Amino acid sequence: MKSTISFFALVGAAYSQTQYTSTASSAVAAARATALTLSPTSSVAGNTFDRFVQIWLENTDYSKAIANTDLAWLASQGISLTNYFAITHPSQPNYVAAAGASTYSITDDGFHRIGSSVKTIVDLLDAKGVSWSIYQEDMPFSGFEADWKNSAGATDYVRKHNPLMSYDSVTSDLNRLAKCKNFTMFNKDLANNKLPQWMFITPNMTNDGHDSSISVAGKWARNFLTPLLSNPNFNSARTLVHLTFDEGSTSGTNQVYSVLLGSAVPAAKVGTTNNTRYNHYSLTKTAELNWGLGNLGQNDVSASAFF
Repeated sequence: MKSTISFFALVGAAYSQTQYTSTASSAVAAARATALTLSPTSSVAGNTFDRFVQIWLENTDYSKAIANTDLAWLASQGISLTNYFAITHPSQPNYVAAAGASTYSITDDGFHRIGSSVKTIVDLLDAKGVSWSIYQEDMPFSGFEADWKNSAGATDYVRKHNPLMSYDSVTSDLNRLAKCKNFTMFNKDLANNKLPQWMFITPNMTNDGHDSSISVAGKWARNFLTPLLSNPNFNSARTLVHLTFDEGSTSGTNQVYSVLLGSAVPAAKVGTTNNTRYNHYSLTKTAELNWGLGNLGQNDVSASAFF
């Protein structure tokens, strides 16, 4: 009996890694009606903050982003990290690095699968009971593993901008896929006061500036964050928000705009700058030190934490 149970468990795990890749309208409709969605919560006290929110925009050098009126205003509301750098080019390895503290030799935006033995930040969070979720604008249903175009044929959601979808340790686990959700679930979790303690938020390909402009991305970021920063269900005591870009232009230094916002930022630090050298590996290190998570044994070990 044990071997039979193990066999079916293995089959189920392997299937879950690819079962939500179809973009056929019938398959998407069926999955939308049946896919599991979870909204975990927890209250694990951190050393400096109790909630960590990461929001990424797309493909803009620091100098261009900070010149945007909306992003400059957001920077004035928190701590501007003026020496923050992306890891590499193009987009996907930066997102992969944000979750696993390594690019795992990915150098393009193609379909990649990182073996199930490789751990990510969510393994560390799960081990300590820290709740987490990924929120992706226009993701057609929870756990979707492909790219998605809207009715006009424009690409809305892309797998490469989801930091967890390249990891088999996530896609082989239906409960983890169920925490990778659409923005509609963010709004529902917010209204129900069921936001997790760790989250990663990616707007769609228009709102993040990828298929539009820095003006669109800046306006979206300000309009999205302004009401949240006054919402107690989001910006409760000791909430830290990190807003940045995945990468700069391919011809630049890869320095990107980065700002810390939220109630975890001391009042005396609002409107200040921090010139410490940071990069995307700092995200993992910051969470690790805050909740005593240990580490992944990758580039997180030597990274600088925000606090």
